[in-house]
Amino acid sequence: METSNGVLDAVLKDLSLPRIEERFHRDFFYELGLKFPGQYGIACRDVASCVRRAEALGAGPFIHATVPAPNWVENGERVRRCKLEVALGYAGDAQIEFLGPGRGTQHYARALVDADIAFHHVGIFQRGVDTLGQTLTRAGCPEVVRGGVALGKALRIDFRYYDSRAEHDVYLEVLDFSCLGMEFGLGPLIRTYSAIRDTLPP
Repeated sequence: METSNGVLDAVLKDLSLPRIEERFHRDFFYELGLKFPGQYGIACRDVASCVRRAEALGAGPFIHATVPAPNWVENGERVRRCKLEVALGYAGDAQIEFLGPGRGTQHYARALVDADIAFHHVGIFQRGVDTLGQTLTRAGCPEVVRGGVALGKALRIDFRYYDSRAEHDVYLEVLDFSCLGMEFGLGPLIRTYSAIRDTLPP
């Protein structure tokens, strides 16, 4: 299934992964009041290798780091000392998030039992995660993970995973980011990093 986003098509083909539209009909999002996903969440055993492959095809550059997840709650239980290896970048207008198996959680590792690379989730950037979560739960997609950080009213990062695997084979993630009460996304930061990195000597 090829589209006008040739870079994304090339990356997905190289990684043997489907497009979002091959897992979800667009009406699914419309009927639940959700935006169309802007992020491909990909679990992988070797994040650095996936980053190199994607960048060789024109995606990125990627921001790659191992970060603590201090407020990780999985199936209602707080998980302490959780760390995630994550790389974020863009293929055209689509955000790609590579995620390693992680430490302290099996949320991503479970997708890698029979594969080195797996389409793990679709990510939707949208305000009102509490209301959207209730809608998704009523639709048969229970919350399985939540996390994020808050610095008073200045900054709030809230992400929640819902289990939509029974019908769609992947999770659905809602990301609700706000700064001083207004919505913001990581896109401008990632793209700024990419622009700066492109000007640096190798």
